[in-house]
Amino acid sequence: MTKTFAAQAAPLALAAALSAAMLFATNALAGHQYRVAVAAHETAQLFASADVQRVVVVAHRANV
Repeated sequence: MTKTFAAQAAPLALAAALSAAMLFATNALAGHQYRVAVAAHETAQLFASADVQRVVVVAHRANV
């Protein structure tokens, strides 16, 4: 118990600040990845739901 309160509080405050910074950075990265994934999914849905035109070719062969 030779440390003063200030000497004990400084590392605790630094650890709390570092933890908060890591949390905010992780949240920012995850948010960016989520937006990228949503945009990719919407793009895929756009192409997947495009109208498909089907053509049936009926040919008659002439007996020559």
